This record gives sequence, C-alpha cells and structure tokens, in this order.
Amino acid sequence: MNVFTRLTVLCYVTIILFLGCFALLYALNIIPYKGVLDLLFVVYFDDNLRAVVGGVAVGLLLINFLLYRQYGINVHKEKVIAFDNPAGRVSVALGALEDLIQRTLSRFPEVKEGKVDIRASKRGLNVKVRMVLCSEVNIPELTAIVQDTAKRKLQDMIGFDEPLNVTVYISKILPERVKEKKPGRKEEGEERPDVHIPFQGYRA
Repeated sequence: MNVFTRLTVLCYVTIILFLGCFALLYALNIIPYKGVLDLLFVVYFDDNLRAVVGGVAVGLLLINFLLYRQYGINVHKEKVIAFDNPAGRVSVALGALEDLIQRTLSRFPEVKEGKVDIRASKRGLNVKVRMVLCSEVNIPELTAIVQDTAKRKLQDMIGFDEPLNVTVYISKILPERVKEKKPGRKEEGEERPDVHIPFQGYRA
C-alpha cells in the first residue's frame, strides 16, 4: 500500500468517523437542532468559513476522481505486458501466463493445489505462487525447483529480459493418507497366526 492510498484511507476513515459521531449525537438529542442551524447560518454568511468548506469539498472531489482513475478504470482494464517485434507490437495477457504456470505446477506430485498471480511493474514481473502441498516434503528444495521452473518457463515463452521475481507462499500442508488395512487381507511381510486345520497331513 503506497503513501497516497494510506492517506486516502485515513482521510475517509476520519470523515466517516466524524459524520457517524455527529449523526449519533444528533439522534440522541445531545446536539441541539438550534445549534446545527446556527452553525449552518454562520458558515453561509461568513466568507472565510465558506471558503474553507468549499476547499474541503473540492479536495474530496479531487480525491474521488483520483481514486476512480487509479482503481476504477485499472481494475476493469485487462492486465497485459507488451513488447516490440520487428513486425510490430505484441501484447500478452497476464492471465494466459498465469494459466501456463498453474498447468506447470499441476505436474508436481507434491503440489495438491496451485494458484498464480502475476503483476507487471516498472521493475519487472512479480510472480506470486500460492500452493497447497500433498504431504510433508523438503520445502526449501521444492520451492527452489518451483521458482526456477516458473522463471525459466516465462523467459522461454516471452523472452522477458527484465527482472523477474518469483515468491512462493505455502498456505497448507495436507497430512499423508494412511492406507487402511482391509479385514482378512494379509499385508506383505505379515505372518499369519497358527491355525489348526483338521486332517492336516492326512492322505487317503
């Protein structure tokens, strides 16, 4: 979360808190009706206060516009990366690359479930891999293989020369399944108990 987002969230939280407290105090008759009218009357006829209220209103409208530009438009815009070929410009959807890495993760027997999120920035591609493991494995070794495989796959597919950062997050490790022994079935290496068989060794 960048500084602009933090300041915006802080501003909106403060405004909502102020309006909520004001409405609550007004509903409980703690703030008198005449006091609200007097405040509105003073703001309306005082040039300095009217200028301050107008400035705050313009600032809020500007913040709303910037938030809409940053989050409203960019959210619906498809995430792509683009590069130039001799014959023209090529754009690749990041969703297609995410599906590619997810299919690659499905080939690992240790990975029960994998989810990939790729984001492009001025510093390169940031790949976040979220995995659920089937059983207890060597996590440093497995994650190193996953990171190297994802990095090489992306570089081979799009020839990306920019920095590529692959982070792995393991959300869950499933327990190993214990094989249930069916009744009456002899497991390998298990000795049967001595059973007395009638007429054993008898020949006609």
